[in-house]
Amino acid sequence: MRRFVTFTVVFLCATIGLAQTKQSDQQAPKDSVLNRIDSLVQITNAWLEQIELDHSLKQRYKLYQTENIYTLLQLDTKTGMIEQVQWSLDSENEGSVTINNDDLNYGFGHGSGSFELYPTKNMYQFILLDKTSGRKWHVQWGMKTKERWIRRIY
Repeated sequence: MRRFVTFTVVFLCATIGLAQTKQSDQQAPKDSVLNRIDSLVQITNAWLEQIELDHSLKQRYKLYQTENIYTLLQLDTKTGMIEQVQWSLDSENEGSVTINNDDLNYGFGHGSGSFELYPTKNMYQFILLDKTSGRKWHVQWGMKTKERWIRRIY
């Protein structure tokens, strides 16, 4: 009886060991394939992030002409920030002032091209449109600080 129990235990251990070896032999190619797929996914994600960054940096800023030949409006199409740009043949008369310094996306940017300026019949006023949400702002540029402002249209 003792021999039978010993033989049975040895037989079961050998069978279990063989089964685990077979399973690990089959698992090794699967693990190798999964590791390669994981590496490819990581590389692809890195490329996509770079493409997205390149796209968001291109055409981020846009200049809009006003009816004043010396004044342009510079729009950050990602955040909605606007600067009034004054140019001149005399460098002492050149510069820029901020009309809107607030990130109108509240840090949740949708990329470049989210904002667009539209002129009105009044040469000093534009409508700023958030093309992703439909929000609108009334923008006025001017030579004096009190003449430059932006306010939300509800």
